[in-house]
Amino acid sequence: MDIHKPKSRRRWPEFLKVMAAIVICVPIALLPPRARADARARDVEALMADYTRLWSAKDAHAIWTTVYRLDPGQTFHSEADLAAEFARLRAQGYDHSDLQSAKGCLLTPKTALAVLRFSRLKADGTPMPPKDRASLYLLRKFDDGWRITALLGLSPSARIDCASAQ
Repeated sequence: MDIHKPKSRRRWPEFLKVMAAIVICVPIALLPPRARADARARDVEALMADYTRLWSAKDAHAIWTTVYRLDPGQTFHSEADLAAEFARLRAQGYDHSDLQSAKGCLLTPKTALAVLRFSRLKADGTPMPPKDRASLYLLRKFDDGWRITALLGLSPSARIDCASAQ
């Protein structure tokens, strides 16, 4: 130790080390949980995009076996109910859905919400009224992956914000 240097100069390297630790560690401490939550939410969002693709293909069997695991009391009670819904939509001119957004929100590591914003389009590309639609989904993670367990309509103007797993 150099006794000829003022005390403030001797402490300067210690101060820099502390400041560097704060500048480096605080952002790191804040980012990883959000990054992990975003990654898990991406899994939910990917399922919802796939669901929309299968819905547009009117593939009741694939939806029933790989996407839905509906709780009792939901709109569709069987694959046949879902196939009947596709027949009803086809009779009204439905061709496919245009997905505007799929937003996932983790409530717990095994429970999530998802909001789909979409339009239902006819074969000529015109939207079936109402043009703007939204649906809210409850999902659970099972051993074989995320599954939709409940669904309900949502006002297209509704906003649901979520900070997943913070």
